[in-house]
Amino acid sequence: MKKFRGIPVWAVVLILLLLANLGWMSWNVHQYADRIVAAKLFRVKLLNTNDVSGVVFYEVKTKQPIWSRFRQEGGKVTETSFYQGKEVFEIFVRSNRPPKYGVYFRGDGNSAMWWVDRGGSGSFTERVTYDTEGVPRRHEVWYDDAWHRVERRDEMNGVIMNGEWRRLRLGTNGVWTIETPVREYVRG
Repeated sequence: MKKFRGIPVWAVVLILLLLANLGWMSWNVHQYADRIVAAKLFRVKLLNTNDVSGVVFYEVKTKQPIWSRFRQEGGKVTETSFYQGKEVFEIFVRSNRPPKYGVYFRGDGNSAMWWVDRGGSGSFTERVTYDTEGVPRRHEVWYDDAWHRVERRDEMNGVIMNGEWRRLRLGTNGVWTIETPVREYVRG
């Protein structure tokens, strides 16, 4: 076996390979240092059920979610952003339809106001107020350039207009409309 100044060649080759490997590893650590820091701060969790798949990013220190994305089998995608583990913004996307979104304005305890574009009109069409226990206390819709309180009767939502309860309907343009009252005519 050949020797290089008294050291076997295989040992020299092995030492050179080890040095190259260490150099490569230190270069990778330097090159991807931000990813290593991110891996210490955040975790990713993949979730799958029969008809929904999703991904959630968590902050390691607080174990609170900061962002999530879920996709249903039919193509509906929901993305949610969190602040201190509570939702602050949601967007709902379906193919060939305008996106719908909701924004939470948080208060004390579980109190919040949720502003929603339920129909994808591009503006807020609904808002719900929750008390400190998280119970919905006030539900309003935007109709005719004003907020109107929603009243639930016979399992249907409606508003009082000119002293008369009118049923609400979400129009094809994503804006709330009021159904015209049905009058009964008696033949005489």
